[in-house]
Amino acid sequence: MKKLTAYLDDGFHEDLKILAFRKRTTMAALARFAMDRTFEDELDVIAGERALEEAARDPSSVMTLEEYKARRTHRDSAQC
Repeated sequence: MKKLTAYLDDGFHEDLKILAFRKRTTMAALARFAMDRTFEDELDVIAGERALEEAARDPSSVMTLEEYKARRTHRDSAQC
């Protein structure tokens, strides 16, 4: 995990501290949750783009659609 420093107004900082106490969590956890919820879709796109770039660099690290379908069929039939 990487560290991020954010500057908050005094009142907002105090309110966030109280909220964290009430929810029995940390201010950092509240900030991570809020950022994740706020930017969830955009971050998913970025993660997908990164995965595609990695797959393009090393195609042997990914499975074909046919391999995926075969695994899925095998998994689904094993669960029945």
